[in-house]
Amino acid sequence: MTTLKPKDFIKTCLVDELASMIDEHPYISFIIIGIGIEFLGKSINNNLKDWNVRRRSKKDFEEAIINIPSLQKYTPYLTTHDLYGSLRCGLAHAVSPKFKITLSSKHEMGHMIEDSGRLNLKIEDFYQDFKLACEYVINRTYLPDDKMNEDFLQVPGTSFNSGTDIVAGKTGSLDDTSSQTPPFSVKTFGTA
Repeated sequence: MTTLKPKDFIKTCLVDELASMIDEHPYISFIIIGIGIEFLGKSINNNLKDWNVRRRSKKDFEEAIINIPSLQKYTPYLTTHDLYGSLRCGLAHAVSPKFKITLSSKHEMGHMIEDSGRLNLKIEDFYQDFKLACEYVINRTYLPDDKMNEDFLQVPGTSFNSGTDIVAGKTGSLDDTSSQTPPFSVKTFGTA
């Protein structure tokens, strides 16, 4: 059984694995970031002892935007474009942003451009802000009894799937017979 602490999970899944998806799967990357912002909000809340408290999604998402430096530039859009409802809920519940948000990648529309009442988010720039937010959460100091120092995710064996070996620090494709996705390094942080 392999156990990840929250910081390990953030680094392995929300930073490293997501980085490998941006070019090939930009749309799916937006979905993960939308939900990941909410997770980061839960992470920085020292009073929250349980990861699965109901009816906190909006509060956790907004707390991440307001309190994490690299995400603070999105604060005005919480109200002007209902960033939580349009981005996070639209993607999490309907796999589509609501009317006030558009999504782009590569050479399409630029990041944080407003056009016809809509806000465009460009994945490459949005990911960089999200990655900095993840690093901010990872590098914070937490009290010894904080949930960030407790076990978070248990995986039978030593890996998430046939291409991921946590003990060896390698993450690759879901199909270990495929050579299309090269493994990349996974660093673990342990407890604070």
